[in-house]
Amino acid sequence: MDEQQNATGMPTARMLYHGDDAAALHAFTNQLLAPHDMVFHDSRPLRASFAELHSGRIAVYDLAFGTDVVLDGYEGLKGYIACIGHRGRAALTYAGSATPFSPSISSPGPVVSSRLDADTTTRLICLPRVVVDNAARVSLDGDTDTSLAFEPLIDTRRPETQAWLRLAHGFARGASGYLAASPLAVGHYEQLLVHALVALQPHNRARAGGNDVRPVTRGVLRRAMVFCEDNIDRPIQVADMAAAARVSVRTLQNEFRRRLDQTPLQYLRDLRLANAHADLRAIASGQAAGSVAEVAARWGFPERRYFTTMYARAYGQLPSDTMRRGGTADTPTVEGRKRAPAFDGRRFAGSLSPSLPCHALTGQDRGGDPPT
Repeated sequence: MDEQQNATGMPTARMLYHGDDAAALHAFTNQLLAPHDMVFHDSRPLRASFAELHSGRIAVYDLAFGTDVVLDGYEGLKGYIACIGHRGRAALTYAGSATPFSPSISSPGPVVSSRLDADTTTRLICLPRVVVDNAARVSLDGDTDTSLAFEPLIDTRRPETQAWLRLAHGFARGASGYLAASPLAVGHYEQLLVHALVALQPHNRARAGGNDVRPVTRGVLRRAMVFCEDNIDRPIQVADMAAAARVSVRTLQNEFRRRLDQTPLQYLRDLRLANAHADLRAIASGQAAGSVAEVAARWGFPERRYFTTMYARAYGQLPSDTMRRGGTADTPTVEGRKRAPAFDGRRFAGSLSPSLPCHALTGQDRGGDPPT
């Protein structure tokens, strides 16, 4: 297994197989994808490559054969296989019906067959069944006795689907590159991909309605905030916050907007910025050592430019300025205006009153969530 590197020496992919041994290739695809038959329909020799771009909660692979091949009878899938793109000619049969090869997603249960021409390269995202089940349990606010069965076609005419595909391709490019510097960011990306897929792709358990009308108590916000503080060094996603608060994702999002006038991810981002600010000040005072890049990666900001922009918006100065001079902005600012620091869930969440207007609770940045 060879690890490829980019110009900077950072790993970009791990070559699981490269060569002309059909039995060895079949063993890899059987193990990592699903049991299937592999039949070659070309006189040209096998010139296969099977590269692993990422392996974690989910896995991303690039696969090519260099000869015409039929992968027949995929069944008993361990999880879900999303084909997010391909070059060349390919065809897919899902549960007996012809389906565009990509973008598509295959679910556990139905028999899946595919044919790839010699010039075809395909990119696959494999999502274990338990990962999707956990996302469905939170997002759909119920048990998952029945696993999701997605519609196989990923409809690129829908703007939200286009956004998900951009997210997926961005992750495939960055997971073993610039994102690798921050396991926290990789974990966020993985969870975002899975939960967005459950929310966006039609499936057998989608609700016709969509409004969660269960009564909400103040404890919801407090539990979510305390969970964030206790797990700030882990790749938290909205679904994790919702599970800790014991409500659905939709309910949690509505509660954050109603009481704090921000999204859960904006709250989490501000909490991490506050931790990064404290680390930079500790470096400036000689109590710690490190660089801006190390602090940013530690708190889930692998992209330096994005971290610098959000930090400057929050604290009115560049991270490098804080590290050199210690900074004078204990209280975050937005474009020069004072704003409240990130909430301490234990101290403040229990005292929030629904009778107070949102601006009395926070002056947080109304900007968007972290980039995808």
